[in-house]
Parts: sequence; C-alpha cells; structure tokens
Amino acid sequence: MLNKIVTVIMFVVIIAAQVASAQAEEVGSIESLLESNRNIEGEFRQVTYDEKGKQLQVSEGVFLLAQPNQFVWDSVTPFAQRIISDGKTVTVWDVDLEQATKKPLSGTVGNSPAALLGQPAADVLPHYNVTALGDEKFRLTPKENQDLFQTLTLSFRNKVISAMSILDSLGQTTVIEFKNVETHEGVAKENFILDLPDNVDVIVEGQ
Repeated sequence: MLNKIVTVIMFVVIIAAQVASAQAEEVGSIESLLESNRNIEGEFRQVTYDEKGKQLQVSEGVFLLAQPNQFVWDSVTPFAQRIISDGKTVTVWDVDLEQATKKPLSGTVGNSPAALLGQPAADVLPHYNVTALGDEKFRLTPKENQDLFQTLTLSFRNKVISAMSILDSLGQTTVIEFKNVETHEGVAKENFILDLPDNVDVIVEGQ
C-alpha cells in the first residue's frame, strides 16, 4: 500500500513538473515575441462585437510604439481619438468632444492594447496565466479578478504582432488586426508629447 502511495505521489510530482516546464516555455516564447514588438509602427482595424456576435463598432487608425513605455494610438474613423503615453502619463483625447483624460501609466495594462504592448513583457506577464494556442498564438488569462477583461489572445505572424482579441467582463469581444507593421530603431520623444488646444476640458485621474 505504501509503495502505491509513493508511486502516485511521484507520478503527480512528475506531471506537475512537466506542466510547469511547459508553462515556463510558453511564457518564455511569448516574452521574446512581445519584446521584439516594442519598437513598431503601423495601422490597425478594431471591431467590437456583443455577447451574441453582433458587430457594435468599427474603428481604424495608426499606431506607434517605442521603448520605454511610449505609444501613440490614433483612431481616425469613425471618431477621432488620440491615446498617447510619454512613458509616465497616458492622455486620452476625444477630439470631437473636446475632452481629455490624463492618468498614470501604471494600472492601464489591459485597458489599452498599446499600453499592454508598450510595457516590458517581464512586468506584464507575471499577472497572467499563459496558454499556447499555436506556434505564434497565445491566450492570456488574468490571475487576479479584475473588471477589464476575461481573456486576451495575441497572434503573431513571422514574429510580428498580427492580431489581438479581447473578451471583456461584459461578454463583448474586441478584435484588433494589425497591418503594415514595421520596426524602427527609435523615434523622437516629441512624438509622445501632446499639446492640447485651450478649448479642451482636461480631467486628471489618479493624483
């Protein structure tokens, strides 16, 4: 009887080690992909669906990411919106509404695709369970309960980000397709400085 118990324990330990090893390999793989996509620019198309699959909204625009933690996410259609991070503060400017919100970069991961892609993978990934869905496709599930989203799926093509799918807490799914993505060696910091017009109402959060 004792031998059987020892055998079972050894079996469980081996399986657990294999699972841990596989998870570590998956995390290592996506960490490498994320890090290679921190200095990029291109175009995006973002579509949101309700819980029944009905299309709710479509937006298109351009983006720019640069280390450390700097990004520009410009939605051109149907409504002009600029989301810009200078590495410390994120500003969301709804152009037509003449309103902008400023908040610390910390705590915005998951709230914005660019915020997640722009931050170091080693800082982001510990907050998620990572599952490989293919050689260049991964599902991230938050380890802690939070209201932003249930799952996040990242897809790459030839090591370049190609799509992102976000299932939020309301059952809505947002699919973002990236195209004409190019890498760069760094851009001027002026790209991430936003001078708002005097007629814009500014709301400051987190201070």
